[in-house]
Amino acid sequence: MSKQKMKVEVWTDIMCPYCYIGKIHYEKALQQFEHADEVELEIKAFQLNPELPGFGNGYPVTEYLTQTAGLKEDKMNQMFAGVKQLADDAGVGFNLHNAIAANTSDAHRLIKLAATKGVDSEVLRRISKAYFEEAKDYSDRELLISIGIDAGLEEITIRKMLESDDYLYEIKQDIQEMGNLGFDTVPTFLMDRRQAIIGSEPVELFLSVLRKAYSHWKNRTEKEKELTVTKGKSCTADGVCEI
Repeated sequence: MSKQKMKVEVWTDIMCPYCYIGKIHYEKALQQFEHADEVELEIKAFQLNPELPGFGNGYPVTEYLTQTAGLKEDKMNQMFAGVKQLADDAGVGFNLHNAIAANTSDAHRLIKLAATKGVDSEVLRRISKAYFEEAKDYSDRELLISIGIDAGLEEITIRKMLESDDYLYEIKQDIQEMGNLGFDTVPTFLMDRRQAIIGSEPVELFLSVLRKAYSHWKNRTEKEKELTVTKGKSCTADGVCEI
């Protein structure tokens, strides 16, 4: 009989730099968590800007931030500096200033497909790295196919999915569910529907909240019904990321 696990849900979008850092911080916290084997992560989709072009037709993220999102160049550079510091601290490369803004629908669909084989976290990591560290257009289907194959998925299965409408409805459901819960920024980590972390908070905070959520889950306490939210730097539904 399989052991019951506490669910951690994370709403994320590829083009949100804090989502990449936040998941790294969560994973580092999980490595230190005493009951990591009793936790399961469910990745849910969010789209900061579903109107962006796909099929490998993305354009520079600097152009997106200044012209589409209306961010002043000095503020954009300030944001880049802050994210670079987070990336340095997390031990990952930084190439966001050369990154491509593109539609994330196909990327999310690949993650959904990967979840059926238990490799969704790995596929998300590879797509995020391609965006954040390698400045690749993650809407390019050949890139997504390559990432999926490297993660252990079969090429024919990936191509069949991309040529269909599979998982489009599930993506809409994820976004609607997030709104119903009262959230509109990513990343949002929801632990046992009792504790929420929004943004790329420090590893130590993730660990502390994990322990608190686990304690409530394990003891099945009904005393604290209200959701507790901890908020750090994140990206909003209008596609703008905090500085």
